[in-house]
Amino acid sequence: MRAVETKNGKHIIKFYDSIRQLPMRRYQKFNKYMMISSEVGESVEDYDRRTQRAIQYLNANDTKNASIELENRRQNVHHAMSEYSPKGYALAIMVYSIDGEVFDSFDDEILNSVIDKLDKIGFDIEQVNEVVSEVKKK
Repeated sequence: MRAVETKNGKHIIKFYDSIRQLPMRRYQKFNKYMMISSEVGESVEDYDRRTQRAIQYLNANDTKNASIELENRRQNVHHAMSEYSPKGYALAIMVYSIDGEVFDSFDDEILNSVIDKLDKIGFDIEQVNEVVSEVKKK
């Protein structure tokens, strides 16, 4: 397990060190959310990236790929408007415990409560991106 302190140092979050340490169902769900995040996205930056790619495809007369990019962009807006974060869910799956409270279930209700707890204790988006990036590499 990898322990991370919040920036204010008052809370300890333990993460699985690697996706390879995850139980099988947890691993499958992590991959699902990461695929959604990488394919569709959830942020303004993702929206801009999708728009740029669609424009490039249109300039190359590649309407098939432009159409795919525009559909992904539409889904991205839906995620943002629904306050749905696939990367946030992927991170929540990697959480073993927060301040000693172990999360051994990972249904959507539990994942939402983990995200809420992380938000409440000040775990910011920079830390989300850092942790998700690190565990993907291992």
